[in-house]
Amino acid sequence: MINSQLKVALVQDQPGSGIRDAYMNILLEKKPDVIAFPEYYFVNPDEKSVVVSSFRHDEAVTQLCDWSVGLDCVLIGGSIVTESRGMLFNRSYFIDRGKIIGFYDKIHPYKNEGRGLIEKGTEYRVFKYGGLKIGILICADVLYTDSYSNIRGLKPDTIFVPTTSPYRENETPQAKFARDENLFVKGAEITGSVIFKICASGSIGGKRFQARSLIATPEGIAWRNPPENEDKSALIFGLLQNPGANPRLDIEAYYL
Repeated sequence: MINSQLKVALVQDQPGSGIRDAYMNILLEKKPDVIAFPEYYFVNPDEKSVVVSSFRHDEAVTQLCDWSVGLDCVLIGGSIVTESRGMLFNRSYFIDRGKIIGFYDKIHPYKNEGRGLIEKGTEYRVFKYGGLKIGILICADVLYTDSYSNIRGLKPDTIFVPTTSPYRENETPQAKFARDENLFVKGAEITGSVIFKICASGSIGGKRFQARSLIATPEGIAWRNPPENEDKSALIFGLLQNPGANPRLDIEAYYL
């Protein structure tokens, strides 16, 4: 990886599914620099509350580190419920070839997230990789303009947003696309960065998701998962060139 190029893979899949063999084979062939997962990726589909996954925290982090070593890359580990100082946080780890470089705790959890037990994080962060600065926001963070204005001061080149997007019955494609513009293109404009949204497919605890992964630049939506594929698992690759200044993207997606 050189400073003017970043190879990214987004794993859009059912939480609890790990990395499917078919995807692992493609990842080993494509050799991305960064792989990112959805929010709550280590919660099993039948669990009633995401808090239950906190008991598997160490196992999940070990799995992420092993994948990072085996795939020789950085992993942005979706998010894991993490206990710290007697409190629970929705945390995304930044792992480079098996080493935990740092983490970001979701600053804007939903009111009843984890049955109201998930605490707010306190600090926006970016992580350096190959001369680039990579930021992380989590799901509902993007609903608040202050998330973008605060992380802008850290000068990220890219921002990854692990997400679980709830299914909205009867929502039109036009409404979806308008929300993409309002939340993600606007965020890319504010921060001057490329935004990668990584969505979960499937469901947790009977709550269905819309797999609405996308890639946004200050110029607009570079790629989005089309509405007819929102129930599908996918592996999305983006080759980002010249991040931060006239970014160019080559994108391809594989579906199961």
